[in-house]
Amino acid sequence: MTSPDPWSGFLDAALPPTAPYVGRLRVPDTELPETASDWPLLVVVTGGAGQLAGPVDLCRRRELWLTGLEAAVRDLSDPAGNARRIVAAADAAGLGGSESPVSLQVQVADRPTPAWLAAVDELAAAGHRLVLDLDGPDLEAWIDAALDRETAFSLRGGTVEQAVEAVRTTARLWGDPDDLAAGRRWCRSWACPTDQVAHAVGHLAGLTA
Repeated sequence: MTSPDPWSGFLDAALPPTAPYVGRLRVPDTELPETASDWPLLVVVTGGAGQLAGPVDLCRRRELWLTGLEAAVRDLSDPAGNARRIVAAADAAGLGGSESPVSLQVQVADRPTPAWLAAVDELAAAGHRLVLDLDGPDLEAWIDAALDRETAFSLRGGTVEQAVEAVRTTARLWGDPDDLAAGRRWCRSWACPTDQVAHAVGHLAGLTA
């Protein structure tokens, strides 16, 4: 991170970004046709892998500032196969992994079992990011798995306090618990619920005061 404030742009929220802590406007794809914004957008795909292309095309036609898509591994019986389908759909939509100006981040679930780690391998090899659940099991093990693959991730669920602690955990696992810039290099953002934005902004401001 180049900003002197390690929490700059950390929040993805369903409100227009309030500098410096809210980085992206997080909207579901079902609301995209009515979205009129000059803010950077993170679009949450509510369906399967086949729905990735639609939001990309719509944002291009409407000249919206699309910075990221969020999808989910939905086939819990075959997460690796589902991950391969997501990667193929992302390729077809022109999302070129880590070099693309539009990132793709994918929610994972459950514990980091061999089946789920195989799915993460597919996503990491394609240069895509993960979404980890703060309220899910084995968060630290998931963070360690992402770092082992040098794969960035975002967070969902939980509270801003939990999200901050996850960044600190990331920094510790990377080698220095005080290096928050390194933590943010890998832990990119937290999906902040609308009713928590004011508290989250205040909390992050307090950390840098």
